[in-house]
Order: sequence, then C-alpha cells, then structure tokens
Amino acid sequence: YKSSRRYSKHRQRNRPKAKRNRVGVIQVIKCDVETTVTNVKDFFKYDFWHYMNLGGIHVNQLSSPQMSLTGTSHSNTNGVEKSLISDLSEAEQATYRAETIAIALNNCSDLENSKHQTILRSTFINELTDYQIEIKLSMSDYQLRRNKKKACVEFAERLEFWCKRRNINDLPLLLSE
Repeated sequence: YKSSRRYSKHRQRNRPKAKRNRVGVIQVIKCDVETTVTNVKDFFKYDFWHYMNLGGIHVNQLSSPQMSLTGTSHSNTNGVEKSLISDLSEAEQATYRAETIAIALNNCSDLENSKHQTILRSTFINELTDYQIEIKLSMSDYQLRRNKKKACVEFAERLEFWCKRRNINDLPLLLSE
C-alpha cells in the first residue's frame, strides 16, 4: 500500500501539465523549465525596469496596478476595448504594457506553501540575497531554489495569459517549450 501511494505521488509530480483546447480535447503542455527560468531572470534583469519606466510605473505602484486604461474595472478585453487599445497614444500603450506585467506579477500565488509572488518580488524587485529570502520565508536553500524555479515558471505562464487576455502582442514570451 505504501509503495503504490509513493508511486502515485511520484507520477503526479512528474506528470506533464495539460489544458483543454477550444474543442475540449486535452493538450499536453511541455515546458522547458531551465530555459523558462533563464528567460524570466533575463527579463527581470534587462527588460522589466525598462517597461516600468516607459510606462511611468513607480515601484510603489507595483502592488496595486490599475487594471485598465479604458475606464473599466475588469480585465476582460471586449471588442470595444480592443479598438480602444489600438487607439491609445504611444505613452498610454507603454503604460498598458507595464500594467500588464505588474498584473501578471501580482497574480502569482502567494500561499503558505508556495510564496511565489514574495520570492519574485524579493529576488528581482527588492534585490535581496538568497540568504535574506531564506530567512524571511523560513526556507532552506533547497526549498528556495525549488520554489524560485516554480515561481519563474508561474510568472511566465501568467504573463502569457495576461498578454493574451489584454490583447498585447509585443511583450516577450518567456515560456519556453
């Protein structure tokens, strides 16, 4: 009994992620974790502050970004909003892009057992050392390394989702397959 339970946990852990396509058929999503983590680290190192600066987003605004420049309080883009997005000035589009990145970051999970948002903020925005983050979150070095990879993958997935949801095609795709 114990060995079969251990096997099923192992199988669940190593099972590829799946999602349903438009027809309802399940597609397996294969993610190259190492490349995705590298892409996210490079994005935060080279591009993140560039997008924030161009969009006029201050570091204090990252915790509560405005959801939309079109005057609506939800993040769904309907046909009217899509036409409004293309009619925005260059500065307004830059702000819209920066807000989308901030929304993806704020949308990352911050649960008791997976502090992904806190790890991302501590690492890339507050620039804390791994040791400082380990103390802050009461994690071992191994736990932090494992959770940091998961946090990077989650951010890449959420950024891709919010770019699609908000009709943004010019931000880099960080999720590597």
